[in-house]
Amino acid sequence: MGNVTLFAKLLPFPAVTIISGRALFSVILLGLFFWLRGKSVSYRSFKDFAFVFGIGILFALHWVTYFHSIQVSTVAVGMLSLFTYPVFSAILEPMFGGKRPEPFAFFLALFSFFGLFLIVPDLSWDNQMFQGVVWGVVSAVLYAIRNLLTKEMHVHYPSAQILFTQLIATSIVLLPFADGLFVMLAEPKYLVFQVVLAGVFTSLAHTIWIRSLSNLSVTTAGTLSTLSPIYGSLAAWYFLGEVPPDRLWLGGGVILFCAILEVFRKQAESGKGEE
Repeated sequence: MGNVTLFAKLLPFPAVTIISGRALFSVILLGLFFWLRGKSVSYRSFKDFAFVFGIGILFALHWVTYFHSIQVSTVAVGMLSLFTYPVFSAILEPMFGGKRPEPFAFFLALFSFFGLFLIVPDLSWDNQMFQGVVWGVVSAVLYAIRNLLTKEMHVHYPSAQILFTQLIATSIVLLPFADGLFVMLAEPKYLVFQVVLAGVFTSLAHTIWIRSLSNLSVTTAGTLSTLSPIYGSLAAWYFLGEVPPDRLWLGGGVILFCAILEVFRKQAESGKGEE
C-alpha cells in the first residue's frame, strides 16, 4: 500500500476531499461486490454495527491526517511518521487485553521518537517537515487504535463487511466537508485516479489487510509492512522528484529498525509459547 501516498500529491485537492472521494467510490465498488455475490452485510446487533461504524470514524480521521501530513511535507516524511504505529500497537495491544505493556515497548517508542527527531531540522510549527511529522504521528496513533478495535470484530464478521461499514462511516463524516469534490470528479484524469485509489489501494488492499489481522497480532502485521515506506519513498523520488535528504534516511532507518526489532521480539515470544 506504499504507492497510495502518491495520490496525496497527484490530486491537487485538500485531504478531506481526496479521502471523501476515495471512501465514496470504495463504498460503491464493495456494494456492487456484495450485491453480485449475494452476500449479506447485516450485523447480529445494533451494538456491533455502531461499534464498527465508530471505528470507521477513527479510520476517516486517520486517512485525513495521513494525507495532510504528506501534503504539508513529503511522501517520505508522512510515511515514516505513520510507521511509528507498530510501536504504538506494541504499547496499546497488551492494554486492550487487560495487561501491562512491556518496558521494552516504551524503549522502542522513545527510540522511534529519536528517529523522528533526526528527520526534523527545526522543531517549530513554521517548519513544514515538523508539521508533517506531527500529523503523521497523530495518524499513526489513530491507525493503531483502529486496527486493534477492528481485530476484535473480525472474529465475528468478514473483513470485507467490516471495511464496507467503516467506509460508509468515513463517507458520511467527511462528505459535508469535501470542498471541490464535484470539480475533482468532473476531471477525467482525477476521476481515473480516484477509481484506482478506491478499487486497488482501498477495497482490495484493506480487505486483505483486515483479513491478515485474524492470523497475526496487530503489531506483527504492522511490522511486516515496514517495506512500504522504502518503496513509497523511492516511488515519490521517481515520479514526483522528491529527493529525500540525508537526515531522512538516517531517521527513517531508526524508525524502521524499531519496527523490525518488534517483529523479531513477537516471533521470539510466539516461539516460547509453543514450547
